[in-house]
Amino acid sequence: MGRHRGADGARGISKGPVIALVAILLLVLATLGWFRLRDRIDDQATRAAETCVEGDTVLTIAADPLIAPTLTALADRWSTEAKRVVRDHCVTAQVTASETSPTAAALGPDTAWNTALGAEPALWVPFDSRAIDRAAAVDGQRRPIATSPIVLAVPTDLHRALTAAATSWYDLPALQRSPAAMTELGLDNWGTLRLALPTGARTDATASTLDAVATAASGTAPGPLTVDRVTAPPSVTAITELALGANLPGTTAGPTTADALDALAAEPGPGAPLHAVPVTEKQLHDTVADNTVAGFLPGGAAPIADFPAVVVDAPWVDETLARAAAEFVDYLRRPEQVRAFTDAGFRGADPTQPGSGTEDQPPLEAVLAPAPPDAADMLLTMRINPVPPRKTTVLVDTSRSMSATEGDGTRLANTSTSLKTLVDLSPNSSVMGLYVFSDGTTPFRQSVARDGLTAAQRTALTTALGAAVPTSAEPVYEAILGVYTDAVENYDRSRPNSVLVILDSDNDDGTTGRELLDRIDELVDPDRPVPIDIVVLGDTVTDTTDLQALTDLTEGSFNTVASTEGTDLTDTLRKLMS
Repeated sequence: MGRHRGADGARGISKGPVIALVAILLLVLATLGWFRLRDRIDDQATRAAETCVEGDTVLTIAADPLIAPTLTALADRWSTEAKRVVRDHCVTAQVTASETSPTAAALGPDTAWNTALGAEPALWVPFDSRAIDRAAAVDGQRRPIATSPIVLAVPTDLHRALTAAATSWYDLPALQRSPAAMTELGLDNWGTLRLALPTGARTDATASTLDAVATAASGTAPGPLTVDRVTAPPSVTAITELALGANLPGTTAGPTTADALDALAAEPGPGAPLHAVPVTEKQLHDTVADNTVAGFLPGGAAPIADFPAVVVDAPWVDETLARAAAEFVDYLRRPEQVRAFTDAGFRGADPTQPGSGTEDQPPLEAVLAPAPPDAADMLLTMRINPVPPRKTTVLVDTSRSMSATEGDGTRLANTSTSLKTLVDLSPNSSVMGLYVFSDGTTPFRQSVARDGLTAAQRTALTTALGAAVPTSAEPVYEAILGVYTDAVENYDRSRPNSVLVILDSDNDDGTTGRELLDRIDELVDPDRPVPIDIVVLGDTVTDTTDLQALTDLTEGSFNTVASTEGTDLTDTLRKLMS
């Protein structure tokens, strides 16, 4: 079969199979050649990449000083363990310790990079996510690489008492205000809590503590806290009590968290100036070497330093740097790098899981959602300028000149808004009443009787000026005399007393300045001090000599505000009451 005889009788081989075999051999050789060519191309590409044909590139990372040392070690490892090539660039990572707040400002809208902070970064790792909300030059995607809850550094005896009582963030203002509250914990000789709240550089833990306490006081846990909730009476009272207590130790309590922690560690006992300092677990891990100070985590939603990594979205960050930054973040979140963070005293990206670098990290009930920038700024303002409990009698000029338009409202309406802010920032334990001018049988009238700042009293005070009827008379001196007489006769020894006068009119009631000063002088009683603080609006008061003499006589203050438009009047009133 398949064979044929030739003419000479010999048998031959069919050409078809031979041709097929040759074709197959050629195909195999071609395929092998292609693979070798492809491998050569790949090898050439690899060699080209390994030689970084586009050159060297530095990935600069701006990191909060608390996490910068650990990041530096990991950046060195990332750069040297295997050659990092991104888009034909050899990339080396370098970390710059950069304070969070100034870095956020330097990455703000329409802001040039602050070269005092170091080289322009492509990756930023701030203290927490709140900082990113203040920056504009970021891509928005934040990825925590390590976390550290905010705790109170306290002496071990205090730690045991707070733990036994299951003390929460909500409880701290009462402990800060009242020795009786500490006595209930079995700490008879400790006095008050003496919680420091430093506000200098590197005091992010203070801001987080204010957020946690205000959130707990306002019943909005786990947050986030809004401005309306910040200015609600429960929050105002809680933050005021914390702030007033924190101011008592003076310079011992700051200006930085590190300063306060050093002072606490040096004298951890009942008679010390400080009993507690808000810190991160990481700060406590780095600073306290003995067992005299421990970290107490109050109950409730816990504030967290989450150290998020975010790629910078700025003109100096090209596609290569952006991709390198993303690759570095991926590297940081791998288990072996997470272990480096936990060994250093952090927790991992999930703060509910304790790390390995420190013992006795307590479990978290819940994680606090941080307040947005406007609410956080209000909390800090209340901390720096708390309005202490006081008894204030307010006299507001309601003459027709107060109907003048300034900005979007009248002078009287703007004054009402500023007074509302003052009322909002005053604690429940304050007492306040309001007097206005009158065209009636007396030159002035009581618009709101003095009383404690209950919800009803706050509403009455903030709505009274809106109902005021402009008067044709300007009985400045008689009204001041009458209000001052009332304040002295009803003096309250349990708190500071004062009279606050806001006016834009010259006196027309027939009383001379000399007569006013003489009659006030007869009422001044060193045993019942009632300073008169005067705020003159605009430039319509032509002679202020007697008014300034009046404030000197009563040890008050004389102030002028050019316009009620804007925040100048609000700021002035806040400073007068703080």
